[in-house]
Amino acid sequence: MSKKNKKQKTPTNDIPHYIIVVLKCLCISLFVGRAWQHLRWDAPYRTLLWDEHLLHDFVENYFNISWQTYVSQSDIYIQNFILAIGVLYLFFAVVSLLAQNHKPWQGNALKLASAMLLLLAFLYYKEKFSQFGQLIEYSLQIGTPLALYYAVFHGKNTLSYRLFLKVIIALTFIGHGLYAMGYYAVPANFQQMMVNFFGLSEISARQLLVFAAYADFALAAAIFLPYLQKPFLLYAVFWGTTTAFARVVANLQTFMLSDAISQTWFEMAYRLPHGGIPLVLWLLLREKNKK
Repeated sequence: MSKKNKKQKTPTNDIPHYIIVVLKCLCISLFVGRAWQHLRWDAPYRTLLWDEHLLHDFVENYFNISWQTYVSQSDIYIQNFILAIGVLYLFFAVVSLLAQNHKPWQGNALKLASAMLLLLAFLYYKEKFSQFGQLIEYSLQIGTPLALYYAVFHGKNTLSYRLFLKVIIALTFIGHGLYAMGYYAVPANFQQMMVNFFGLSEISARQLLVFAAYADFALAAAIFLPYLQKPFLLYAVFWGTTTAFARVVANLQTFMLSDAISQTWFEMAYRLPHGGIPLVLWLLLREKNKK
C-alpha cells in the first residue's frame, strides 16, 4: 500500500477542539475536587478495609493478629493510602490538561482514573447499604474520563459515542431522581439545600424535589428521542450545574464564608460534569447537524 493510500485511510478528528477543551476542563474539575476530598477530608475506603464479615478470617489467618488489633493499627496506613490516592487524582488532572493522541500512556491513565472512580462509587454504594441509586448516580463522574479519552484518542462524533454519553447522563439523573422522590430516604442535605438555595419553606422544598425527580426521569427517556433530546439536554445542563453550585451557595447561610467554601467547593467541582457532559452532548448534536 502506498503512502498516499495510507494517508487517505487515516481517520480525521471530527470532534472540534473546543469540545475537547470543555471535556478537559470537566476532567480537571472532577479530579481536583476528588483530590481535595482525599487530601483534606476523607473517603470511604474503611467501608471495605474494615468489613469484618469480608476480611476477618483473612486478617487473622494471614497476618496472625486479632481483628481488633488490625482495626486499631491499620487506620494510619489507610489514611496514608487515602492521601496517596489524592495525589494520584492531582496527577490525573495534569494528564487531562496535557492529553494528546500521540501519547498512549495518557489514555491508559484516563482509563485507570475511570476505574478508580468506579471503585469509589462502589464504596459509597456499599456504605449506603447497597442502594442501587447511589451507585448509578456516579455514572457521569465515572464516564467523564472515558469521554475525554475517546475524544482525544479516537475523535469521531459517532452514534455510539453519543449513545454512551446519553446512557451515563440518564443513569446519573435516574439515581438523583430516586432519592429526590423518596424511593430511598431523602438525604437531609437535599431538602436543606432547596430551603437555603431557593429560599423555600420545607414543604415547598419537598414538593420541588418530587417535581425535580419526575423531571429527571422524563429527561432520562427524552434524551433518546430525536425531537426531544436537545431541549431536555439544556434542562440537564441547567439542573446539573445548579445542583453542583448549590453545594456551596446553600451552605453560605450556615457557615462562615471561608468555612463554607473550604468544606463544600470540592463537592461542586467533582459534580460539574453533571451539567457539563449534557452540554458536551448538546454541542456534538449541533456539530452533527451542521454536516
